[in-house]
Amino acid sequence: MSAQETHQGAVETLTCLEPFEPHRWWRGGWMQTLSIKALRVDLDLDTWPGHEIIRIEDDRTPPDVLLGHYLPPKSATSTKPLVIVFHGMGGTATSGYMKSIGLRLLEHEYPVVLWNHRGAGTSRSECSHFHHPGFTDDIRRLVKHLREDYSHWIEGGIAMVAFSLGANPMLRYLAEEGEDCPVQAAVSVSAPLDMEVTSRNLRSGWNRVFDQYLLRKQRAEVLRPNVKLSDEQLEAAKNASSVWELDDQFTAKLFDFDGAEEYYRANSAIHVLDDIRTRTLLIHAEDDPVVDDDVFHQRQWTDEGPLFAALASSGGHTGFLDQNGKRWHEACTVRFFDDCLKRRSEASE
Repeated sequence: MSAQETHQGAVETLTCLEPFEPHRWWRGGWMQTLSIKALRVDLDLDTWPGHEIIRIEDDRTPPDVLLGHYLPPKSATSTKPLVIVFHGMGGTATSGYMKSIGLRLLEHEYPVVLWNHRGAGTSRSECSHFHHPGFTDDIRRLVKHLREDYSHWIEGGIAMVAFSLGANPMLRYLAEEGEDCPVQAAVSVSAPLDMEVTSRNLRSGWNRVFDQYLLRKQRAEVLRPNVKLSDEQLEAAKNASSVWELDDQFTAKLFDFDGAEEYYRANSAIHVLDDIRTRTLLIHAEDDPVVDDDVFHQRQWTDEGPLFAALASSGGHTGFLDQNGKRWHEACTVRFFDDCLKRRSEASE
C-alpha cells in the first residue's frame, strides 16, 4: 500500500478526520517541526478558573513527588472524559504544545490534566529518581490517584494524549492494561514506536541537529541537582555525544540493560501494540525528521481498529501547522474523542 493510500485510508476509515493541508509558509518536515517554536498560547494556568495542582507521592522513602495541572472547562455542565496529556522528551506540562492542545480541548468542553513526567517541569526539584519510556508505573499511579481521590473529575471517563517519546509509556500502559484498561480513547502524536530505529535515524544527515537538541534536553533532566549519581554515571552522562550514546552508556545501564539495543528492544511500544484494546489514533507525518515512517508502513493496520494510523504526507515532528494557522493534530484529537463518545452512546442505546 502506498503512503498516499495509507493516508487516505485512515481518513476514510475515520470519517471524523479531514486531510492535512500544510501552511504555505511552513512547508516541509523541518519547517513544520520548527513551527512549534512560533506557538503563542493564551492559556494562563494560574488564572484559569478551577485550576488545581496535583501532587502525588510515590512509595519511596523519602518519596518523589509527581506533579501536574488540572483544568476544568468553563462550562460547569460538561460530562466529557478527563483528558490526561503527556509531553515528549525535554518538555514539561507547561510547554507551548501542551498548553495549546489543552486549550483546544477545554474549548470543546474536555477537562484536562497537563502532566509532568517524573523529574520534568515543577517536579524537577522534587524527584531524585528517574523514569524511562517503558516505565508505566507513574501513569498507573496517576490513574489510581484520580479514581480514589478525584473521582468527581472522571465521572465522564478518562482519555489520553501523548507527544513524541511521551507516547511510548502511554501506549505500553494501554497494552499492559488490555481489556481492563480504564481509558476510553487515546491519541499519540509523532510517536517513535521503535526507539532503536528512531535513535539510529537521529544520527544521520541533518537529523544530527535535532539529536544534539534532544541530547541537551535529556542531559539537563538527568543532571538535575537533587539526583544521586556515581562518578562513573556522571561521567557517562556528561561525555555522551548523541542520544544513542547517552542511552547506551547511561540510561540502559541505570536500568540494568546491557546497552542501548537491549534497552530499546525491551521498551519500544512497537512490540506490544497488538495488546491494546483501547480505541487509539496514532498521528504521524511522513516527513517527520525524527521518526522513520517505515515503522508505520510496515505494520498492517485494519479498518476495524482499535488502532488507527492517521498518516499525513507532511507535518514534521509534532508540528502539523495547517493552512489556517491551526494545529491539525489538535483538531484530529477533538474529533476522534467526539467520535468515540458518539460510538459509546450509540452502543448503550
